Amino acid sequence: MLNNLRKKDDFPVLTDLFPALLDEELSLLDKFSSSFTKNSFKTDIHETDQEYQLKIDLPGFNKENISIDFNHDILTIQAKRQEETSEKDDKGTFIKKERSYGSMTRQFYLKNVNEDNAKANYTDGVLRLTLPKLSSKEITKKQLTIE
Repeated sequence: MLNNLRKKDDFPVLTDLFPALLDEELSLLDKFSSSFTKNSFKTDIHETDQEYQLKIDLPGFNKENISIDFNHDILTIQAKRQEETSEKDDKGTFIKKERSYGSMTRQFYLKNVNEDNAKANYTDGVLRLTLPKLSSKEITKKQLTIE
């Protein structure tokens, strides 16, 4: 344990300001990527010739607070949480009161999805999406002529 006592005229060193940044057990990339994914959710995407299958961990969210949008090959998943818990002693005064608010959003680029036949299921904190792909007949390409 470091001694936190210092003279008034001592300047802090870099390790005092950012001790986790200089931790030798984690690489610099791990430190930055964990800070970006801290307010995100873990997702597995499996692709076959016929469909995309996604498993998204969203524990503690209500189904009603999860939205799934698909627009121009971009799948957007947003989850919001507003939760309050409290504990009281025998006299009814608060011993502890905790509130949790927040939202998380992720976007994925998935091309050639048949949006009309997409399915979503949310069970035990895991959102499962099945997104069938368009058949080659359904994919329309437009070629422009140069004037």
